[in-house]
Amino acid sequence: MANTMAILQDVDTCMRCRGCVISCKRTWKMKALDPGVHKVAPDQRVIIKSQRRVDNGPFVRFSCWHCPDPPCVKRCPFKALTKQENGAVSIDPDLCDPSQCEKQCLFDCKRAGYPKIGVGSDEFPASEKAWKCTLCFGRSGSDDDIAAATAQRGKSWGKPLPRNIRNSNNVPAEKGAAIPELAHEPSCVYTCPAKAMKWGTRQGIRDYVNDSANGYISAQGDGSMYWASKRAIIIQPKADPYIEDHITPMVSNLLNSPFAKAALVPTIFAGGLLAVIARRQQNMEESAGKREG
Repeated sequence: MANTMAILQDVDTCMRCRGCVISCKRTWKMKALDPGVHKVAPDQRVIIKSQRRVDNGPFVRFSCWHCPDPPCVKRCPFKALTKQENGAVSIDPDLCDPSQCEKQCLFDCKRAGYPKIGVGSDEFPASEKAWKCTLCFGRSGSDDDIAAATAQRGKSWGKPLPRNIRNSNNVPAEKGAAIPELAHEPSCVYTCPAKAMKWGTRQGIRDYVNDSANGYISAQGDGSMYWASKRAIIIQPKADPYIEDHITPMVSNLLNSPFAKAALVPTIFAGGLLAVIARRQQNMEESAGKREG
């Protein structure tokens, strides 16, 4: 059985170079439109944007969360959307045909953002399709994962992504565990020059974030997308920042003000904040277990 994989973004390290945005476009042959647009779109499956009013960080990744129990998968009449064993919510554009359905997936996203429907790929220049992050399903993971994804679809998803020999972007695996899925990282992780994107098992990322030795004071996430910071209180992002352009910067400024940070000092010294983070992750896991059960 495949390991459930996830991406962690260290928002303190991200410098918003948009390398991940461009590499995603090139890897999946999305249309070469303006990569600086501040909202997800059919041609742009991931963006980086500040969570504050003043556009100087922290810079947060916005994309599909790959929910544990994705509602978009259940509604697709063509079975184009699939929840994979490795955690990815993949979408097969060959099967997707928005002209013949109610486009329910567009409205079902409980993270307020995905999928996006439109002409977004050079491979389908005249057809509307639903597009989203897929964790580079079929091109990342282990060699066996890539072969299985090809067999499932009936044709290749594309050339496997390069091997990261040093695995410098990977979250440390569980002690003694062999994680073949770390062999081929998703395009955004592999190309991040700041090493802000990290690839690992879902449990490995949770353990990494909750380990007090790593110094994180704030974390958010579920499914296969996580965010963490050692300096700022992170607001749980939606999938599309356009949905919350006014709410998130206001709340982020409030929580990260000197007064708010001073109020958090007793909690930090008592270890309570890390306990809250750990408890929140536990609650999400229990909730996901109930939905999957």
